[in-house]
Amino acid sequence: MKRKLLCAVLLVIGAAFLFAGGGSQQNKDEIRIGVALSSSDEFNTNLRREYEAYAKTLSGVRMSFTHATSAAAQVTDVENLVSQGVNVLVIRAVDGETVVPAVNAAKAKGIIIVVDETNVNGVDWNARITGDQSNHGIMLGNFLKELISKGEIDKARIGYIAGLATANILKRKTGISDVMTANEHEFVIGGANGYEIAEGWSAARAQQIVENWITSGQISRMNVIACMNDEIANGVIAALGDRFPNIIVMGVDGSAVGQANIRNGKMRVTTFQDSKKSAKAVIDSCVSLYRGEAITFSDPENKFIDPKNISLMTLETIDSLVGR
Repeated sequence: MKRKLLCAVLLVIGAAFLFAGGGSQQNKDEIRIGVALSSSDEFNTNLRREYEAYAKTLSGVRMSFTHATSAAAQVTDVENLVSQGVNVLVIRAVDGETVVPAVNAAKAKGIIIVVDETNVNGVDWNARITGDQSNHGIMLGNFLKELISKGEIDKARIGYIAGLATANILKRKTGISDVMTANEHEFVIGGANGYEIAEGWSAARAQQIVENWITSGQISRMNVIACMNDEIANGVIAALGDRFPNIIVMGVDGSAVGQANIRNGKMRVTTFQDSKKSAKAVIDSCVSLYRGEAITFSDPENKFIDPKNISLMTLETIDSLVGR
């Protein structure tokens, strides 16, 4: 009886040890990715959906999400994700300065840092997934060149409204000049910088800017208003109303509001960012970094990966892009 009891106890202990070992191995193999998104707006909500959809196609990937309401709140979001035991932190920053100490603290704990698009100054990230922002401007510039070649305009006289003025995001503007000559275009507002800023990417502020241009008469200097995103363009459209049908409005993002304005003819063109491609590039990078697999960087020095997710969206291309 004692021998049988001893054997039973040993079997229980052995099973428990084996289960613990298996559980430990399972936890080690599981990749826990925490994603700190910059807001709960349309773009971030769509991006989260694509993250989740792609993660479901992979085994051993578990994801947690936060949606910041402010730069300060995102610091707390990052700290909470770290406390949950994530292996990889994906940060889409509200502000590239405020969140830096929290992200660096996460890296000091051995957590892999992947930056999604937005710059995080002062962080030695493991990878940054960012499309070449110049491509937005290059595509818009080539669209304007085509209008010139067709005789629709003789020269693009552009009023440009930005949402942010960091060097990387301003490539959305300077990309236009990369493909257009001085004879083909000029930025007619904003002094030496050639732009005005709708702070916080605000459609209401963009509307106010254009209303000021109308009141001051400066609107007569431009035949194009180029906007750093579709929300800003929507504010521009509200200000223009039906009084300036010949002004060409251009956006960036291919968001729902941008698509609606393309379809109703209020905006001629925008650039579509494919969230599926972005999400796949981010998660694939997270998995490869965690497993120690080699990554091919489009810019090895800065550890950039270009998801190649930018396309021109017009009335002629919108259905194929949205369908894709």
